[in-house]
Amino acid sequence: MNLFSGRPTSFDPAWATHGLPGTAQPNIARAFHTLGQQVDLLLVPGLFGSGPDHWQSHWEQAYGLRRLQQKDWETPDPADWEAALTEAVEASARPAFLIAHSLGAVLTAKWLTRHGGRRVAGAFLVAPADIDQTTHPDVALIRAFGPLPTTPLPAASAVMASSNDPWLSLPRARELAGHWQSDFLEAGAAGHIGSSEPLGLWEHGATAMLDFARRRLPLRVQ
Repeated sequence: MNLFSGRPTSFDPAWATHGLPGTAQPNIARAFHTLGQQVDLLLVPGLFGSGPDHWQSHWEQAYGLRRLQQKDWETPDPADWEAALTEAVEASARPAFLIAHSLGAVLTAKWLTRHGGRRVAGAFLVAPADIDQTTHPDVALIRAFGPLPTTPLPAASAVMASSNDPWLSLPRARELAGHWQSDFLEAGAAGHIGSSEPLGLWEHGATAMLDFARRRLPLRVQ
């Protein structure tokens, strides 16, 4: 079912932005606008927040998205971060669509497991930090957010992962997507898909997210 028209569809040309030089960005911007009329788009950053070079920051500026704020990005406290997300979701005028990265994706998955999906239309989980298995030197800063959920998430979700992410191996990303009954999407060799990678507006990720929303979000969300 197409979220925007209410008609069953297998292909919608308005979303087909691949391979169209000069037209991809306007199409993506229009699609973000259309999606934003149905749901509240909320960016959920990870450890240290998302700096000015992060794709989340680019999306915030280019598409007018709202960003979740935390008291402390450097030494995150699970209870504080969960409370902030709860407040943001409850303040949403429409069902929330959570666009999360790294520790933000972990926070989102755990929040959905704890609170349910009644007020959430969907979640796009990019490079969730594998707290349980990673050997990344910064894992001690986020260990308190573990363990990762192992049950299906109560809202439509997608996990997008990179083939050379130091925080999350591709096989483990597939495993998590299976546990959560999430769509699994590959980002190519894009590292941790964060501030260290020169992704700009990351059109590949935007197109994948918008296509996921077109396919999986319900027409009417209570």
